[in-house]
Amino acid sequence: MRSGRTLLPQGPSLPTLVLVALLVGALGEDMIFHPEWGFESYEIIIPKKLSFRGGQQGAVEQVSYLLQVKGKKYVLHLWPKRFLLPRNLKVLSYTEQEKLLEDHPYIPRDCNYVGSVEGTQDSEATLSTCMGSLRGILKIDEEHYQIEPLRGSSSVEHVIYLLKEEDKFQNHTSQNENMARRSDFYNSYKHQKYMEVYLFFDHGVYLFSESNVTRVIYDAVLLMAIMDTFFKEVGMRLHLQGIEIWTERDRLNFDRMETNDILNTFLRDQAKFTAAKDWSHLYISMPLHHASGWAYIGGACTTNYSGSVSSYRNRNILAASRTSAHELGHGVGMKHDTEFCQCRGRRTCIMGTGNSGFSNCSYLQFFDHVNSAALCLNDIPALDTGLVRCGNKIVEENEDCDCGSREECKKDKCCQPDCKFTEGANCSTGLCCHNCHFRPLGYMCREEDNECDLAEYCNGISNFCPNDSYKLDGTPCKHNSLCFRKRCRSRYVQCQNIFGPHAKEAPDQCYHAVNLMGDQYGNCEILGVRAYKACTKANAVCGRLQCINVNTIPDLPEHTIVISTHLQEENLMCWGVGYHKAMIPMGIPDIGVINDGTRCGYNGLCINRTCVNDSVLDFNCFPQKCNHQGIWYGGSIDNGPARKQKEEAPSPIQIVSIMLLRLIFLVISVIVHLAKWHFVLIPIFFNVTFLQGWIGK
Repeated sequence: MRSGRTLLPQGPSLPTLVLVALLVGALGEDMIFHPEWGFESYEIIIPKKLSFRGGQQGAVEQVSYLLQVKGKKYVLHLWPKRFLLPRNLKVLSYTEQEKLLEDHPYIPRDCNYVGSVEGTQDSEATLSTCMGSLRGILKIDEEHYQIEPLRGSSSVEHVIYLLKEEDKFQNHTSQNENMARRSDFYNSYKHQKYMEVYLFFDHGVYLFSESNVTRVIYDAVLLMAIMDTFFKEVGMRLHLQGIEIWTERDRLNFDRMETNDILNTFLRDQAKFTAAKDWSHLYISMPLHHASGWAYIGGACTTNYSGSVSSYRNRNILAASRTSAHELGHGVGMKHDTEFCQCRGRRTCIMGTGNSGFSNCSYLQFFDHVNSAALCLNDIPALDTGLVRCGNKIVEENEDCDCGSREECKKDKCCQPDCKFTEGANCSTGLCCHNCHFRPLGYMCREEDNECDLAEYCNGISNFCPNDSYKLDGTPCKHNSLCFRKRCRSRYVQCQNIFGPHAKEAPDQCYHAVNLMGDQYGNCEILGVRAYKACTKANAVCGRLQCINVNTIPDLPEHTIVISTHLQEENLMCWGVGYHKAMIPMGIPDIGVINDGTRCGYNGLCINRTCVNDSVLDFNCFPQKCNHQGIWYGGSIDNGPARKQKEEAPSPIQIVSIMLLRLIFLVISVIVHLAKWHFVLIPIFFNVTFLQGWIGK
């Protein structure tokens, strides 16, 4: 493993020039180690892709890599990002005659990932494999890394840069710093927000990228992926709607302009176009005066202020994405962090000078703004945007299949590059497709997940496994519970899932003592940031879960608070888990609320924190109705009887042998019948040995 570290003094010197020359030679023309780019050191590594058994057929599996950084091995787990890109990304550029060109380049599906490092408490990764190698940002504990493929390497070597500690304060300027009035933002917690973004790159950025449009495109996708990871924390997803690259010259003249004038010029130009977008961001290569970026606070979804500008002058992708995320944060109502803003253990956050994360101040400002304005963020992006094309791995109109590029199709024996089946094939993908043919009728394509689930079987005429189905809501299951929405809803199991195998469900006294209080530890509804609805006595058992016999405090998600309540008269220790409104946008699940479908009272079940009669399920498949043997038989409409998975179809030789044997027995039966009724003695000339030999042929 090669590694290097540079500490360059101010002013020119021969050792410095020699060191830089050596680094340029080692890293190739593409990856130059420059101290002003925010990199502290680098290593050459070879990521190893890991394989695990037990992946589900037809599902997108997680991708894992083994990395060795600073002599220590790390396992990196990655999951595909959703909503980041449309099916056909629009890319605009210009010819030498300044004619506008529109292209829709092929970008592989599921090549942008978010993930974490196994065994580290504070880790985060946003990586892309769209160009065949790993590229992106990796955080391990308090250190940030940037990983790139090593250009010119004959192997799969990558360069991993250690980024310098958080920079000293760099100005990010916004218009109108007055604090807006806070309101109850209850409704904004309930729904995911989506922002559709156009990215613009000036001519200088294009030249810095070696006049390579493809490189700019993949830079844009990675920048958007990193920003999407940032904003996912507050419950907003980013969607890259399009890219514009000024390939011939700058479309706008920014010479001798102040930063705010550059932004206003860009916004006036954007206001001329009617294409629907929530936000536009311009990356420029020139340094900005007194700031690294500029945006208007609350400008998102407005006609004249929905955009920002920032400088992009080197290969530090984290710095570029952090700056543009800071400006976009202004657009959705966030202001600069003050000394009173808390940053969840970090020194500073994105709206300060930090590399990641949003402070509690940013949370409140964001939710306050999107609740009162920025209504366009409620619209879900349209991912399917026309342009049917063979080779995009999506089976579309007039296509039998789609195996991707010609190289990828060489590995597919069922599908041809022209998106037609190979000769004799009737399928290429699907849980009910095997060796280019449909699975037989009754083949189990999806096993039961639990006692309330049902298996699904192929129907023999389709490559798709039928939709997932499960037992009727209200079907009895273990622990005197009921099946509800594919799960056995049991307090006993829920307690064990939280507090371990020795935990048990608490008696009603615990529920009455805790859920009648109306706080974050005991309630029947969260009304606002600090407002909770106390349960009535009848509904107390449908509020927050209470458990007993808890011996140890388990390892629970961050910010989760465990509370115990001692009942003196009963000598009971009741255990539960608190939850408050600010945990919702952070993606922390509420594991301590009673699940819908859990039994309560006499013939009742909990629905929306209320104990209702189980007649609402309209369940009528009682055991006695089917002789105590009645559940749905199989999980699909046309499944037929379930067959053994290892049962094979009989071969032609076996079929012929069986038919011959049956024919011989038929002849013997006829002869015996005639001899019996007509008293005709017919000698039988069959030799047993000969007969056996004939059958065996």
